[in-house]
Amino acid sequence: MNYKTTTINDLMNDAIARGDVARTTLKNLVNMTFLDEEGNETGLSFIAIKREYFKAFCPELLPKAKEKKPTMKELVMAL
Repeated sequence: MNYKTTTINDLMNDAIARGDVARTTLKNLVNMTFLDEEGNETGLSFIAIKREYFKAFCPELLPKAKEKKPTMKELVMAL
């Protein structure tokens, strides 16, 4: 599975292959709701669901954070 190209069908097939725990986790993520700023009940986006699923079952496939380049001020202050 590739994080960037994973679709909902890929997540469903992976959850089926991994068994009951993965299926339950995916169902809970899809059914999770929260209140937004206006008080409306809303669910997680597909990107958030995919990130949480990968975090739980294959964290090694999550994209790594890019290393930040130092700012001009930081470079000058380090002199």
